[in-house]
Amino acid sequence: MSLRRSAVAVAAFAMSASAFAVLPAASVVAAPTHSDVSGVECATGEGSAARVKPGSQEHERNEMTEAQVAAAEKDAKSKLAAKKAAGRDVGVQAVVTVPVVFHVVYASDGTGNVTQTQITQQIAEMNQDYAGGESSQASNTEFQFTLQAVRRWQNNSWFNDPDSASGERAMKTATHEGDAGVLNIWSTNTSYLGYATFPSWYADDPQLDGVVIQYGSLPGGPITNFNLGKTATHESGHWLGLYHTFQGGCSASNDQVADTPAQRTETSGCPAGKDTCPAAGVDPIHNYMDYSYDSCYNQFTPGQKARMQSQWATYRA
Repeated sequence: MSLRRSAVAVAAFAMSASAFAVLPAASVVAAPTHSDVSGVECATGEGSAARVKPGSQEHERNEMTEAQVAAAEKDAKSKLAAKKAAGRDVGVQAVVTVPVVFHVVYASDGTGNVTQTQITQQIAEMNQDYAGGESSQASNTEFQFTLQAVRRWQNNSWFNDPDSASGERAMKTATHEGDAGVLNIWSTNTSYLGYATFPSWYADDPQLDGVVIQYGSLPGGPITNFNLGKTATHESGHWLGLYHTFQGGCSASNDQVADTPAQRTETSGCPAGKDTCPAAGVDPIHNYMDYSYDSCYNQFTPGQKARMQSQWATYRA
């Protein structure tokens, strides 16, 4: 599942003040409303995980129950142990280069047909973020993204309905390229900011693997507070195996990463000093896997780097 920031429902791209700034309704094309996204929850292992928009009534497709997380972690440990026993190299890589196939899905009137410049800027933003380039406290994850191809698809159905189970499958199966190590990104009019698949899902449904982002979230897009390109950073974090920083709330294991402080609730905006759990450390509002504004994001942690490297070795290498 892909997972990006706090519920960010679009409602004609007009975002609710509950978590994100409100956009004039005319600034974007209205997205379809679905009472049941993809017909399933993330937990079922079908469809993709999502980051919803502020004020949205959509269910957060990226959230997993404690039991589902436990099952996923057990599977990862088992598969990693099997690779080690077989003599496979599962250590930290010096640099992991991820080819990206970027699918621009747009309407017949041209809406959503983002420019090559925006795509180039998007890949550059991801590389900066994964290299730890925004903060002295950020970890260099050793992941790099390289643009392998840009595909443009004029299709009103795919553009306006990438979220239902049938819509997502129709779009992805017709266009997906590469294997588990190739990141497919679809830019559409999704009613979320974005959603993605987890590494462990690849074997069951490889053609659904990848990240879907709202076209307005690319650098220079029309979504106020979410147009610096960091939705793709967040969603690709899910694609590389990260949970939200608030996964598991104040529990000891929370997001399965030891150096991200426990966090009870997702973040809206960039509230300095937010602290929702009694354990040491304030909420990691600057972490790319929270739901903060793009301008608030600036880091992955060493623990998240280790988890992404492990998930890559287990499922994508």
